[in-house]
Amino acid sequence: MKTGKKSWREKLEGVHDWKIVDGGPRSPGLLLVPTPKQVDAIIREIPPGAVSSVKLIRRALARRLGAESTCPLCTGIFIRIAAEVADEERASGNEWVTPYWRVVDGRGKHMPKLPGGREGQASLLQAEVDAALSR
Repeated sequence: MKTGKKSWREKLEGVHDWKIVDGGPRSPGLLLVPTPKQVDAIIREIPPGAVSSVKLIRRALARRLGAESTCPLCTGIFIRIAAEVADEERASGNEWVTPYWRVVDGRGKHMPKLPGGREGQASLLQAEVDAALSR
């Protein structure tokens, strides 16, 4: 029996079911509660050199699964999980990771709680743009 904290990978890969619930008075209509893997997958769809906001990610997930909105709390947590897994994989030499540096907040800024902070994420995005321009 394993004890202790789950790894970021275990949190991403864990058995989760998405669901649509009544959003209640703060979020009227149908609210999607996504899975970490769904959030990870949509981040992977952001083209190289481009960015997407958390709000657009939430909107796209809701639209795909038949809801009016997506839980902002779960989405934020799952973006963090995807980013931490990607950062661990990058550190071990894997280049094909979830490009969390393409996710920005509503003001178009990188998020300080993700690996590398705002500066590190901006640097990864800039390197990606520079690589594309040099081809």
